[in-house]
Amino acid sequence: MTKEKKLSITIDNKKLEVRPNITILQAARENGIYIPSLCAYEHLPSYGACRLCVVEVDGLRGFPTSCTTPVEDGMVIRTDTAEVRSLRQEVLKLLLSEHPASCLFCGEQTECKNYQGTIRKVGVTTGCRYCPNDDRCELQLITEKVGLTETSYPVYYRGFPVEKEDPFYDRDYNLCILCGRCVRVCNDVRLNGTLSFKQRGKLTTIGPAFDRTHLEAGCEFCGACVTVCPTGALSTKVSKWYGRPDTQVGTTCVYCPVGCKLILQVKNGETIDALPDYDSPVDQGLICVKGRFAIPEYVHSAKRYTSPQRLTPVGYEDISWDQAIDDAKERLSGIDPGDCLVMVSPQMSNEDLFVAQRFAREAMKTEDIFPLLISDLGEDLIPFLDLVMHASPFDVIGAAQGILSIGFDSTYGFAPIGIQVKAAAKNGAKLAALNFYESNLDVLAETAHETEPSRWAGMIDSLARAMPENGAANVVIIGPDVVFDPGRGAIFNKVIALRDVHKWKVIVAHPYTNLLGMLATGAFPGIKPGEALKKGGSAAAVKGVPVYPDLNKRRKVVYVIGEAQIDAAPPCDYLIYQNGLPPEGGLQPDLILPACMFTESSGTTVNAEGKVLPIQKAYEPFMKSQPDWWIVSRIVERMQKKAFKYNSVDAIQRDMKRQIKGFFSMKKGLEFGKAGGAAQSRGKRTMKNREDRYRGVPLASVVTGMKAVEERRRHE
Repeated sequence: MTKEKKLSITIDNKKLEVRPNITILQAARENGIYIPSLCAYEHLPSYGACRLCVVEVDGLRGFPTSCTTPVEDGMVIRTDTAEVRSLRQEVLKLLLSEHPASCLFCGEQTECKNYQGTIRKVGVTTGCRYCPNDDRCELQLITEKVGLTETSYPVYYRGFPVEKEDPFYDRDYNLCILCGRCVRVCNDVRLNGTLSFKQRGKLTTIGPAFDRTHLEAGCEFCGACVTVCPTGALSTKVSKWYGRPDTQVGTTCVYCPVGCKLILQVKNGETIDALPDYDSPVDQGLICVKGRFAIPEYVHSAKRYTSPQRLTPVGYEDISWDQAIDDAKERLSGIDPGDCLVMVSPQMSNEDLFVAQRFAREAMKTEDIFPLLISDLGEDLIPFLDLVMHASPFDVIGAAQGILSIGFDSTYGFAPIGIQVKAAAKNGAKLAALNFYESNLDVLAETAHETEPSRWAGMIDSLARAMPENGAANVVIIGPDVVFDPGRGAIFNKVIALRDVHKWKVIVAHPYTNLLGMLATGAFPGIKPGEALKKGGSAAAVKGVPVYPDLNKRRKVVYVIGEAQIDAAPPCDYLIYQNGLPPEGGLQPDLILPACMFTESSGTTVNAEGKVLPIQKAYEPFMKSQPDWWIVSRIVERMQKKAFKYNSVDAIQRDMKRQIKGFFSMKKGLEFGKAGGAAQSRGKRTMKNREDRYRGVPLASVVTGMKAVEERRRHE
């Protein structure tokens, strides 16, 4: 591979070797040289609107904008001459003539910032510490860097009403400087096209065309516009008044199996916001509404359990951990293996799942490990796992010439997949969308069908025949609406035929976050740790073993670990519920063990591409919550079984490395053989409300926003 030839340039008398095909602004930033800019953003195309980044370049007339001027070999650039500083100050004065700026020049701003933080919580920004982006505003930083201490222009306050009718974030366009970042990220990066410039002159503002709300205009509420906004014009409803975070922690989103990287902003031991990472190789920063806005309210919900509890004739009473573990030990000790069922959640980390299956197999001597997807999918489980475990990486979409989307809508989830589909369609790929409701992919689809799911299987062959042939790369995407439809089995078999006979690539956008990790760690009936990583290993693992728990048999104890609908559990004498939030359904657990959220405990998860991704602890557990692995390990110790002796996640991972060869270096390749027997189902799930199909986000604003969209679609 030929090494890229560097260019030699000079910036402020410093000789530098830089990459070709970059701008002066990029070259300066990569070498620690500050050039102010408000419209430029690292992952957006060059724009040159604010003109704060002007520089002097020998041989070029005037003052070119560094964000639009490419570097050339031998260039001599000056970024901080008297003429450049004067010009920048004049440009900044013009920008501030339509922006509240009293705080920027006030001699008492330091005292005001220190002692008047409590007066900021009002609806309209008028200056004097009322801005929701105060102390995080790029305009404040640039004013200081440019050296502007006063303005000679009168300030015109435009008087726009603050827009609060849409969910997730507020918009105060009195603070907008028309840098265009939000419009460009919506159109060029997210490929959604919700935002544009409206009106002219002093009435210019930004938003959907024709005075529609963001909901009406098809906004996906990904929050990309909020992330790139350099002022307080766009501010999140939940975290707008927290100010600058104490620290930032990178972690993996656990809301779906894409595995997007999140940057958690932490203050006072709480998550105040979650931002995308545009350098993430998994998702390129293309997170969805749930990852962007749901986490603070989810992990800090008012419904969180504060301590262990047990049910008494007069309600629940708080107890200590010693009492709770003793109660669990008394109920679990001495019972037959068939009298205990362990329910686990695919949202759990690999480490928690590994410990949970060890508890079931070694402490309770049972194979009755019950993930909820067994109940969800019933007899269709085997073809579903076949598709999931032989799915293709997401980047096959970029090379696709034909794409068939079935029951897939990336408006509120699976954003990296949806955006790749949009990009492929814009580049000429033939896209066919098959849905029950209107999809966000319909506008780019060559053919879009909104029809009953019962007709989908019968339409697949004809739609597939209309796709490019002769060795063309074709992709079929199965969405969550397929997974929860009673006719899914016929669709799965059709897709398997497309894959095996016609060599189509398959992507399954399912709701089971860590399903591959669950299979790899053996937290599944009939599959031991590591066997799913061996070709054909899972088939041998289930030979002669009753693969699926009998969900009609009454148990002495049902132990639910992680998020689950406990109404799906079989009848039992004693129900142990281990999670951070109350369960869905009407059953009352006999013993409640408060567990940490994913922001409070470290571990790993496996995404749909088979990549092992890190989950990082951001702060200490809430109240008396403990990690799932800690709780299970303490119960086993109290039962006087062979103790796991896990006192840290590192200890669990060392054990996993011994038992699951190659797990932490795996990159896809899970194999699943056909297992005997049919899954038992306690009633097939049908198409439900969107917030039920995308479980795991108990956030009122998310649910309200999704319901509003569904109601609008139904009435249309």
